[in-house]
Amino acid sequence: MRGVVTTDQDVYEAVAPSLVRFATALVGPSDAADVVSAVVVRVLSRRSLSSLEKPEAYLMQAVMNEVRQLHRGRTRQRAAVVRVGPGPDARDTADIARTDLTDAVMALPPQQRAAAYLVYWCGYTAAEAAELMGWSDGTVRRYLHLVRNKLGRFTNE
Repeated sequence: MRGVVTTDQDVYEAVAPSLVRFATALVGPSDAADVVSAVVVRVLSRRSLSSLEKPEAYLMQAVMNEVRQLHRGRTRQRAAVVRVGPGPDARDTADIARTDLTDAVMALPPQQRAAAYLVYWCGYTAAEAAELMGWSDGTVRRYLHLVRNKLGRFTNE
């Protein structure tokens, strides 16, 4: 964040673009704005954005938590569909192979997607990404290792 930030609106305007990009990398473009909105509303119900020491880092961690919650809910929903079976209008997607890189990335757990986005897309070092997310450097490096293993079939070696 650059410049002097004094109001909640100033803080939001300064960090919103990076939060939406981060959320888009984690949940896709259709849910990103909803995730960011939910986070900002939740934080504002408890405290002022301008009172945060590191607003971008705090809000990115909050976005990560919201994405985890969304991911858990979707996992439970998929498990219920497996137990009960799909509805009559559902397409049979069990036979569709996930070979597309975008699908493979979106299938990663949110923490791994977050680490990959911050390091490979935004250009943060593992240490900077760790500080931003409140994780240890080793955690970020482990997530990146797992991402490389899972997406290794897409490299041209």
